[in-house]
Amino acid sequence: MMSANKPTPNVLALLVCDQIITDRITGKVSLIGMFSKVHGRRFPAAHPTMSVFVAMTDGHGRTELTIRIVDANEARPPIVEGRGAVDFKDPRAIAHLALQFNGLRFPEAGPYRVQLWSEQELLREARLDLIQVPDQPPPGPPPETM
Repeated sequence: MMSANKPTPNVLALLVCDQIITDRITGKVSLIGMFSKVHGRRFPAAHPTMSVFVAMTDGHGRTELTIRIVDANEARPPIVEGRGAVDFKDPRAIAHLALQFNGLRFPEAGPYRVQLWSEQELLREARLDLIQVPDQPPPGPPPETM
């Protein structure tokens, strides 16, 4: 519960993707390239861009939100933190928040979490796995054919 006067909104979606496109005429939102894993050959690993989409309902008035990406144990400061707000004119309405993060650096492979916070309350988490992939062997001669 956020406060005695303002109940906690219901989070319908917390999704990670490459790009979020909102049609200017219809208002429809398209999430392009949804993912929950990032692959890297070496760590720290750079990830050029990541978007986070939130859909919420049952809110009242202006609601300040924070999206954080943290390692699973929260042993380090957040990888990134972004802020935004949604305005619920009607509690039955569905409000969206879309944030884009650029130039991310993940210190090591392993589990991370994308967190949605409001007023010091964790509303939802999504898992994000950073996976180390082996280097590709150098190309050799083509296999012999008979």
